[in-house]
Amino acid sequence: MTGSKLQNAFRSKAVGKRGEIALFQAFIEAFNSLGQNALAQEYHGNKYQVVFDAKRGNGRPTARCELCDVMIIQYPTGNASAARVTFNQAKVTNNDLGCGRSPSAAGFESFQANLEQWDLLSNRPPVRNATTSFYPPINLLSDAILPSVGTFGVFYPSGSSFDFAYYVARGLMPLTNHYNRSGTLQWRTPSHLVFEKDGFEEVTGTCCLQTFGDALERGQVGTPVWPILRGENGTQMQGWLREVLLSLAEENPDSSLPEELLNGLELRNIERGLDLMPPDTAPSLPRAVILVKTDPEMTPSKTRSK
Repeated sequence: MTGSKLQNAFRSKAVGKRGEIALFQAFIEAFNSLGQNALAQEYHGNKYQVVFDAKRGNGRPTARCELCDVMIIQYPTGNASAARVTFNQAKVTNNDLGCGRSPSAAGFESFQANLEQWDLLSNRPPVRNATTSFYPPINLLSDAILPSVGTFGVFYPSGSSFDFAYYVARGLMPLTNHYNRSGTLQWRTPSHLVFEKDGFEEVTGTCCLQTFGDALERGQVGTPVWPILRGENGTQMQGWLREVLLSLAEENPDSSLPEELLNGLELRNIERGLDLMPPDTAPSLPRAVILVKTDPEMTPSKTRSK
């Protein structure tokens, strides 16, 4: 149900829209149309948020880019400790990325992107702050169990409107890995395959918003949050995520979702705890956040490992 509702809402809101910003705002609005089971909020952030040691084998050795366009957190009703998170970068293309191909066949879909952004979300190195207004946990990506902590979402034309393809960043490769930051990424992995690691499932990619929403509902998008919170560098992640959820709760008092996550992930009484963050600094918020609560019957049974 989540998938079809999302797709119908997005197609309706995206009619007549053009450009990445307008389509991304329609994407945010589509999630808010799900009612009390979703909360989506866009913030105004810096273009450059993180720096990291490049791993793509070309370009400048110390790379700099935004963390993502949107942080998406999904959890099943009644079990917020099973929350998943993905940091998703939105792009737009005129190429047809639809669902016509066999789900098991590797496609050749491609789109323009920042290769440093791909390096960040695909190779998932430790990160550092690029500005004095955004202080991310160093292990935000590097301590994730599943590669789907870093993903791309690509808006593509569909009839009179647009649709949305979802790709785990590790399944994308640049056509030319040159020194320049701008390049073309190509999808070289079959979509809709489900892999398992440490008992947690993830889907490789989806061809449209309906299949993406269905994968969200099954708990197959993003990496488990709990192991990052309780890992070696978990204190920073605990403090950062608590600040994000408290900000969402304050600005959206009618939504129960931030409070459910604060309690389920045991963050309510955590200290701010970011050693790198100066005192009295405002919360370091992603450019946008989406919280989604789904049907627990559709979610794999394993939740967290302590």
